[in-house]
Amino acid sequence: MKIHKTFIGLFLSIGLISCHSNESSIDDEQTLKSYELISIEWKLDTTDGQSIIEEKIPEFYFKNDADTTMPIVIEPLKDWQGSSIFKFNDSLEFTKLNYKEVRVSVTKELSLLSESYSYLEGGVYVPLTQEESFFPFSDYTKTSLMLNPRSTLTTNYTLFLRKNKASFLATFRENTTGEFLELKGTWTGLFFNNLTGESAVNEI
Repeated sequence: MKIHKTFIGLFLSIGLISCHSNESSIDDEQTLKSYELISIEWKLDTTDGQSIIEEKIPEFYFKNDADTTMPIVIEPLKDWQGSSIFKFNDSLEFTKLNYKEVRVSVTKELSLLSESYSYLEGGVYVPLTQEESFFPFSDYTKTSLMLNPRSTLTTNYTLFLRKNKASFLATFRENTTGEFLELKGTWTGLFFNNLTGESAVNEI
């Protein structure tokens, strides 16, 4: 009876080792595959589109206690940037993908897209990644002025961002076998739209 139990234990151990070995070989095979991005196409789905987001920029306040004018420089967009983020429908599949990250073209003008997939050229280039990335605005605002003696200046700005959402189809090719892999998803980008501001000067 003891001998019988020993044989059963041996067979179970061999079976477990065999299973682990097969799983390990599959993982190794996936890791060895190397892909490159061949193309990315864009279209507008029913849930895609454009909207405007309003952001209040922190107030700028200056005080001149002196008897002479004080130079002032205001850069309301200095700490603001555009952003981009890709979300793949099969997020896990893209995460496991072994490929060299590249930058792709995204558009500020959704009017360039239709209900059918098409290619984009030019525009802003951003990393094809599921992590949020940032890029500088295409517009820059800088105001220089002289504040009168014994006075204060208060300036408030409102930033309007253009939020674009579109669908994409990314095609990858395995470098050794040449097999193709297509992954779909949605992209969201924030772009500068316009800036408004108002100022008030008061004597101390």
